[in-house]
This record gives sequence, C-alpha cells and structure tokens, in this order.
Amino acid sequence: MIKSGIAVATLALAGLFVYFYTANSADVSRSDKAKQAAIDVGDAVRDKGVAGLVDMRLKTKFGLDATRFLHAYYDEGNVMVYGLVPAGIDLQLLHDEVAKVPGITEVELLVQPRPDYITSLKPIMGSEQEPQPEPAPESPEP
Repeated sequence: MIKSGIAVATLALAGLFVYFYTANSADVSRSDKAKQAAIDVGDAVRDKGVAGLVDMRLKTKFGLDATRFLHAYYDEGNVMVYGLVPAGIDLQLLHDEVAKVPGITEVELLVQPRPDYITSLKPIMGSEQEPQPEPAPESPEP
C-alpha cells in the first residue's frame, strides 16, 4: 500500500515537472528549462502544503461544520482565506489562527456570513440525541 502511494506521488511530481518544463519558453537552454521546472514544482508543492496546513488548523480549531465552506490559497508567505463562515465565528480569532501557521507572513480574509438556508451538518455519531417518544397520557379509570 505504501509503495503504491509513493509510486503515485512520484508519477504526479513527474507529471508536474513535464508540465512546467513544456510550459517554459523555448528560447532558453534545456538545462535552464529543467531548473526552472524543478523550482516551479517545488513552489507548487509548498503552496499546496501550506494551504493544507491552514485548512487543517481551522478544522481543528473551529470544526468541520464551521470550515466546510472556507478555502485557503497560499503564495510566497501570503495566504487568503475565502468563503462562508457561520455567524458565530469571531473574524479576529480566525485571522489569529491562520497567522499561527509557519511560513505565513500576511493573512487576508475574504469571508461572508453563511446564509440561513445552508443548514449545519448533522453529527456522524452520537453527539446529537435522538428524540425520545413521549409516553401516552394516562387516561383516568372510570
């Protein structure tokens, strides 16, 4: 299982390298194109990794329901968090949690309150109690 995961990751990185290599301009040498493609692959992997760290930190702090409509975009130390948040989330607390992720120098929030017609997630297991049937009222005996 681990070997197949490594093989898939290697193929994905190789595919990214080929993409960036072919996307670079044709007027530079092949070695310069390869160097730039390797740098571009590294940047793309780092950017996606830091955005994933931001996402996990927000899910850990605020929960899945609060963050299911939030997205993070990271580039060169700057992160933008955008989407819909429940009305009860403090935006300053959200900003501070994002800023705690290593590698982030600037945080930009572009969020709006989640509309009422978008309902909360139902718990997967046990935290919400099912309604108990009410006992039938006792009738007075004649």
